[in-house]
Amino acid sequence: MDLGRFVRNLALWAVPVILVWLALTPIYNRLLIRGVENVVQGIETPNKTRLRVHETHYALVYHKDVKVNTSTGHVGSFRMTDVQFTVLFVGLLFLSVPEVPTRRRFEALGWGLLAMAFFHLLLGVFRVQFVYATQLGQWSLDNYSAFARNFWGLGKHVLDLAFKFALPLALWSLFYLDRLLPQTEAARSPKGRRKVSEESL
Repeated sequence: MDLGRFVRNLALWAVPVILVWLALTPIYNRLLIRGVENVVQGIETPNKTRLRVHETHYALVYHKDVKVNTSTGHVGSFRMTDVQFTVLFVGLLFLSVPEVPTRRRFEALGWGLLAMAFFHLLLGVFRVQFVYATQLGQWSLDNYSAFARNFWGLGKHVLDLAFKFALPLALWSLFYLDRLLPQTEAARSPKGRRKVSEESL
């Protein structure tokens, strides 16, 4: 891969990708919060969780059994934009690969964004459960075992730090690994690729 062209493409795509992300973030946050609420309700019986959007970027967590003294009655909150902003990296990486047809780049980007959406959903669920398991004092101790508190707490931190930042690069590598690995000039040529294919049979 031509590193110089790749860096140039990163600079060219930066502004369009950021503008699209800014425009779609309010919509995506609402969809994501609704999806997280549905998943959390699916793993609890009966349904006692409600999530509400606050000032576009925040998710407020409500639980029917927990009474708190916050002005809005929520038991916890987290910034949903912090969950999903790494889609910026996916957009930049996938669209900036040189020597790849535009249609193929957008197709790969679509699959990459779909994978990120599932990850954002998972991370959102862990963030809600993290609030329940570790942030509500005696209620957390009464309703979550030591194993559950560690599971949700450690899982939230691992997903929110290591996985959130590594996943865009991992997805990009998955789609473009053949371009990242060094190849001989003969292997890059059509005749060379044909010869390699015949030898592998």
